[in-house]
Amino acid sequence: MVCLAPFEPYTFRALAKTFGTIWLRCDVCRRYARLQLAGPHDIDYRTKTFSCSRCGAPAYLCVVNPSTEKGMKDYRLDELERPTHHPNAVRRLSGVDRPRINFTGRGEQPGRKIDPRR
Repeated sequence: MVCLAPFEPYTFRALAKTFGTIWLRCDVCRRYARLQLAGPHDIDYRTKTFSCSRCGAPAYLCVVNPSTEKGMKDYRLDELERPTHHPNAVRRLSGVDRPRINFTGRGEQPGRKIDPRR
């Protein structure tokens, strides 16, 4: 017999009730921290992205403590009391640094070599 859970599937609340403590891991600077949600827990975790507050690289959700995994002994616990967004992560997630294509108006894209023999 299956019992229905009192919360929506694929939410942070369901993930925490199923696995317990949730961790965020940065593979670039090899740090990890506990995920502490202060806002609503009924948000779909598949639609959210996280970034490292130290280096700005993407951070990934873990259900196991990264320092206990084989091959990850050098990961350091780095919990901040009030973490802030890294400026590089803000630019990456907001799309400000996307390259802009300026067309010349002659129908050719910039940087394209034109063969004069045609």
